[in-house]
Amino acid sequence: MEKYKFGIIGIGPTGGIMAAHLAHAGHELVLIDKIKSHIDEIKKNGLTITNFKELNVDFSPENLCYSIEELQNKEVNTLFIAVKASYLEKILPQIKKVVKPGTTLISLQNGFDTEELIAEFFGFENSLRMIVNYAGNMIANGTIRMSFFNPPNYLGVLTVKAEEKAKKLAEIITKAGLETLFTSDIKKYEWKKCILNTISPICVITRTTMKQTMAFKDTRKLAREILREGIEVARARGIDFKPDFIESCMNYLDKAGHHRVSMEADIKSGNPSEIEFLNGKIIEYGKIEGIPTPYNNIFVSLIRGCELPRLDKL
Repeated sequence: MEKYKFGIIGIGPTGGIMAAHLAHAGHELVLIDKIKSHIDEIKKNGLTITNFKELNVDFSPENLCYSIEELQNKEVNTLFIAVKASYLEKILPQIKKVVKPGTTLISLQNGFDTEELIAEFFGFENSLRMIVNYAGNMIANGTIRMSFFNPPNYLGVLTVKAEEKAKKLAEIITKAGLETLFTSDIKKYEWKKCILNTISPICVITRTTMKQTMAFKDTRKLAREILREGIEVARARGIDFKPDFIESCMNYLDKAGHHRVSMEADIKSGNPSEIEFLNGKIIEYGKIEGIPTPYNNIFVSLIRGCELPRLDKL
């Protein structure tokens, strides 16, 4: 089996689950996360995945890093970016300084258009986008609870020049236990995933899990309206969804279980959320296409309010 040397920036649920599967399959990985206690625990006891999957994998201590600068001379050939989209513009210049030319970067992030931002620094042929259909929560340093996996994931490109590379990587990730398909139409899956994620602010404001949000009739109605707006904007942008797509979205969300959205953790920790890359983009594209988005507007405003400094922290 051909071995790759992967790097992953951001060892939260998305990056951590990917890291554990690739390492378990025998690939070498370099992990980077700014939370020292998290990396220290992985050095000591390995990275543990629980619940939906049960894995515990060890990594070479020299491949466990606390900063992007430590990627220098690590000779990583494929780099996953799994930090919040809100940090992307800040870290891309840092990455540019330490990786070799021709390195492939894959966005594992939520939100619209992250791959285009990466391409501005690394070129279209080196910038891939993966739509992840698994999720989890950090329950302790070094331990991630995997909530669900609704396969497959999708891996796509910005140019046909990168298709063969993307097909090979999709095969490798699939063999590692995370079924992933190559697609030549990644934007369609990007819109689908982002539309599904636009219910996140409802969960944050109401302090509910996804299952609770979908089970309570009032919040379920809000979810449907937010989804409807996103679907209308997507269709205006040329994304071809079937007429019953809103029902398939509702059915998908009904299966999410008691998962707490990552936006909730951002708000609780005082970090910037990804609201501008999700509902904010629905509003932005809605204005371009002349599609009203009142429900998305309300929840973007509410999340921005939640991001204000807390009085007890002033």
